[in-house]
Amino acid sequence: MQELLNRIRPVTENDKELSVFSYSKIEVFKNCPLQYRYKYIEKKYSQDTSIALELGSLCHYVLEQKGRMVADGQAVNYDKLNDILMNGTTETDEKTKEKLLGVYQLKKKYFEVWHEADNASGASYDEKVRLFNQVLHEEMEDTEWKPTYFEKPFEFVWDDKVILKGFIDRIDVKGDQYRTVDYKTSKKIYEQSKLATSLQFGIYALAILSEFGVLPIESIYRFILIDDEQYALTKGWEKRLIKALDKVFGEIEVSEKKEIFIPKPSPLCHWCNFCQTNPEATIYRNECEFFSKWTPTQKTFEVNKKWNALENIGSTPKRKLVF
Repeated sequence: MQELLNRIRPVTENDKELSVFSYSKIEVFKNCPLQYRYKYIEKKYSQDTSIALELGSLCHYVLEQKGRMVADGQAVNYDKLNDILMNGTTETDEKTKEKLLGVYQLKKKYFEVWHEADNASGASYDEKVRLFNQVLHEEMEDTEWKPTYFEKPFEFVWDDKVILKGFIDRIDVKGDQYRTVDYKTSKKIYEQSKLATSLQFGIYALAILSEFGVLPIESIYRFILIDDEQYALTKGWEKRLIKALDKVFGEIEVSEKKEIFIPKPSPLCHWCNFCQTNPEATIYRNECEFFSKWTPTQKTFEVNKKWNALENIGSTPKRKLVF
């Protein structure tokens, strides 16, 4: 733990020139440096949305409201929670900036896909909502762990180089022990290889250490639309996390110095806002030429255009480095 403590410290006024990273920003770079360039360097932010994003935000919000009721010692008002789930809400908070559509509105907005079974769980969105209702009644009923913090904001400096910032879905407390919980609306659980050194939960653990002086003893992915869960961070994760963060920030520094952001075409292109194969992409859908042609119905390794370093070096706008 001491090695981790040596790498983190609170953010001060003198740190305002440091680059700010969230877990999702780091993950974008790892998945595709070119997407990182479009989104975070060229600032091509898209308002594109999807049924998965909107339903996910809604379910997160409903669980957050239950958590606050439990934490405040109130009887859980399931009528109120069901009303939010079905009709949405216009309330906003630090993380949720816009109103959330409820199931009734989402069903109309995405009527073409609402009743389709997905290719992983085999469930339609009607079935997923029913499963979520089951999860809603089961979650946070453990009397041993007390849900205490919800959408908990955090920020700290890592290695005097960058600010790590974000929100933790839920933090439970038992005496002087902590556990972090992240809600997922994925179609399936993760491969075991993703769990041992979860970068997301590793960063959350650093946030707990920064604020409370201890590491969490449990880190749980809760899959709220398929009613499953997985534990992350296996023995020795601390050293592996340091190595992983050093590696990715080193790669980002090299990319920015050389102004080279190499695309990584993969099935993930189908959900990228800069890719033509993404049915939800709008204003930036023609931005990338190097996308994978993979789709859920046409599984192929073919790419639209192969990357050529000689043609593409130097096409990135110059940016002040802060590493």
